[in-house]
Amino acid sequence: MLKRIKEKGLLAIIMTVALLISLGRFLSMYNLEQTFAMAAITILCAGLWLFPFWPLRLVWGAGVFIGTLHHYFPLDHSLDREWFVAFWQQVKPLLTLVQEEGFGRTPSLLAFTLIFLAVCLIAVLGIEYELIGLSYLSLLGYFLLLSIFNRVDAVNESLLLLLCALLANGVRHYRNLGGKSFWFLLLGGGFLGLLLFGTLNLPDAWLRDPLASQSVSLRNRLNEAGLYSFVEKVGIGGNTRTGFGEDDETLGGALIDDATVLFRATQSYPHYWRVDSKDQYTGKGWERQWTVAPFVLEASELTVTHSETENFLLTQQIELEFETNDLYLPLPYGNSDLTITSGFSGFAYYEETQRVNLLLGEKENRKLTMISKEPHYPVSALQQVSVDQKGILMRYLQLPDSLPSRVGQLAEAITREANTLYDQVSAVETYLNSSEDFRYSKVDVVAPELNQDYVDRFLFESKVGYCDNFSSAMVVLLRTLGIPARWAKGFSPGTEIPSFDQQKTYEIKNLNAHSWPEVYFSGFGWVPFEPTPSFTNPNRPGENEPDSSTPVVKTSTSTAESRETVESTTLETTANALNQSPTEDNQEEEVPSKSQNFIWLFLTVLCLAVLFLVYRYGEMVCLLLLTVLFKDPFYYGYSYLLKRLERKLARGAGETLTNYSQTVVARYPELKDFIELTVFYETYLYGEKYNPPVSHCKKLLQNIACGLPKLKETSLQDTSSMQK
Repeated sequence: MLKRIKEKGLLAIIMTVALLISLGRFLSMYNLEQTFAMAAITILCAGLWLFPFWPLRLVWGAGVFIGTLHHYFPLDHSLDREWFVAFWQQVKPLLTLVQEEGFGRTPSLLAFTLIFLAVCLIAVLGIEYELIGLSYLSLLGYFLLLSIFNRVDAVNESLLLLLCALLANGVRHYRNLGGKSFWFLLLGGGFLGLLLFGTLNLPDAWLRDPLASQSVSLRNRLNEAGLYSFVEKVGIGGNTRTGFGEDDETLGGALIDDATVLFRATQSYPHYWRVDSKDQYTGKGWERQWTVAPFVLEASELTVTHSETENFLLTQQIELEFETNDLYLPLPYGNSDLTITSGFSGFAYYEETQRVNLLLGEKENRKLTMISKEPHYPVSALQQVSVDQKGILMRYLQLPDSLPSRVGQLAEAITREANTLYDQVSAVETYLNSSEDFRYSKVDVVAPELNQDYVDRFLFESKVGYCDNFSSAMVVLLRTLGIPARWAKGFSPGTEIPSFDQQKTYEIKNLNAHSWPEVYFSGFGWVPFEPTPSFTNPNRPGENEPDSSTPVVKTSTSTAESRETVESTTLETTANALNQSPTEDNQEEEVPSKSQNFIWLFLTVLCLAVLFLVYRYGEMVCLLLLTVLFKDPFYYGYSYLLKRLERKLARGAGETLTNYSQTVVARYPELKDFIELTVFYETYLYGEKYNPPVSHCKKLLQNIACGLPKLKETSLQDTSSMQK
C-alpha cells in the first residue's frame, strides 16, 4: 500500500485538479451548486489513490457516484430502493427524448448523470491505469466543444488542463527513470508555467489571428460538410444555425450550416431572393421602428412593385415549389406578377418594407408562379443622383447615440475622394469586400460584449465575420455620411441542379440565408449592394450591364405581354449570358460535391488507419527511435521497454529483473534477447564494469522492438489482478 501511495500520489493530485477544473465549468453552465460535487470528486480520487485492491476501489467509486446523484436529485426519496425506481422512471423518458431529438437540449438530470459518470471513468483511467493521453485529451476535447459550439471562453481552463497533462506525463516519466530526471522535470514545469503566464497576458493577435486566418478555409469546409452540425447535435446547448429568422435584435456568434431545403425555383437565370428589410439599428442588431398593418388580399393574383424605374433589363417566368410551411415569400428585385398555383389562399403585403407573406391554404403542395421583371440600374444614371437625400427618408439615417465617433471618422476617410453618391457607396462597399484587413468566416465570429457596439467591434477589433457583419457595417457607415440605407435579408441564388434545359432548377436551403444593404437612389428606389467577400449579387448596379450584342428587353406591365417577352429570342440570348452570374465565390455557401465528400471519407479512413498503426506498432516505433536518437540508448531504451512489458505482464513484488526477464521470455518467446539485455542492464545499474559495446545493446533493443507487435495484449482486468 505504501508503494502505491508513493507511486500514484502526484498523479492523483494532478488528476484531481484537472477534474475539478472541468466539472466546475459544467456545474456553472447548468447553475448547479458546486461545493458538494467538488468534494465528491476529491474523495473519489483519494479512494482510487489509497485503496490497494480493485474491489474496494470499485465499491468506493460506485458509492461516490450514487451518493452525488442523490444529493443533486433526491426525487423526494431517501437513498433506498424507491429512489432507484424513481430515478429510472425519470431517466428513461429522457433517453427516449434524446434518441429522437439529439443532445441539443439535454435536461440537467440526464446531463449531470452522463457527465459525472464520464468524470469518474476518466479518474479511473488517469489514476489507476495511468492513461495520461486518453484521460486528459478527453477533458480537453470537452472544452474544445464548449468553446466552438456553446460560445464559452474556455481558453484559460484548456491551458491549465494542458499544463496538468504535461506535468502528469513528466511525473510518470520521472518516476520510471528512478528519479534521475528531477532537474529536467523542474525546468520543464517552470517553462510550462512561463508559457501559461505568457499565453494569458500576451495579446491574442500574436498567435490566434495568424492561426485562425490560415485555417479558416479548412474549418469552413468542415462546417459545410456537416461536422460542426453533427457535434452540435450531441452537445449540451443550442447554437445559432444558418437560416431565415424574424428576430435580429442581437447579432453575432458562430454559425452552423443547415442544409435543409426550403424551396425550389425553376427559372432561366439566378438572382438574389429578397424577403424583408429593417431600419432601426440598436447597436446590437436590427429592429423595425414601427410596424404598419399589411394589405391582405384573399386572391390568387397580386402585382408587387419594388422599383421606381420602368427601365427593365430582363423578364422571366419563375415557378416556386415550397418544402416547408414558412409563410414569407422570397422575391427577385424589380416588379413581380404573382399567381398562386396551389397550397395558398392569398397574400399579405407590407408596403413599407416591400415584404410579402402568404396565407396558408389546405393543400399540401405549395406552389406559386411569377413573372419577374428585373430593373436596370445604369451606373451613369446613378452617378447623376444627388448626394443630398436627407429630406427624403430621414428614418433610414437613424443611428444610436452610443455609436462610437470613430465609425463616422472611418466613413469620411473611406469616401474622401468620392464625389457622387454612387461613388461614395461603392467606396464603402469596396473597402469592406476587398480590403485585406477583413476576413470572411462563419466559425470564428464571437458575439460582442455587453458594452460593445456590434459594428464598431467588427470594424476596429475582430474584423472577422459573415454577411450580417459586413452588411450591417456598410449600412451604418453610409448613414454616418447622411446616405439613406437599410438592412435587407433573404437568400443567395442557391444551388443549380444540373440539366440541359433552358429553364434551370435551383435549390435554396437554410445555408443560403444572406443579408445585404440597400441604398436609396431617387428615381430608382432601393438599390442592392454587396459588401460581403466571396458573394456577387447579379442585381447590383454594373453587374449585368448590357452591351451592343445584348439589347435591353423592354416590357410593359401587363402579364400577357410579359409572358411573350419570356419566350423571346433576345431573352434566351441574354439569359444564357447571365447564367454564370453566381460566381465561384458563392461556393462558400454550397454543400460539398460528391467528390469533396469522397475526399473527406478518404481522409477519415486514412486517419483511422493511422490510429490503428499507432496502436499496433507505436511501441515498436518508439523503441526504435530511442535506439537512433541517443548516443547511448541502452539506459532509456531498457527503461521504456521494462515499463511497457510490466503493463502486459505484471512484475511480482520483490521479483528481480533477471527472474522477471525469464518470466517474460517464457510467456513471449519472441523476446528471447530480453534476458541477455537484462543481464547487461543489471551490470550497469549496480556499478559493475560496463563491458557490452553500445552497438550490441542497440542490436538487442532493435530485435526486441521488432517482436513487440506480435505480443498478445493482456486485458486490463488481468493486469489489475496480477498487480495484487
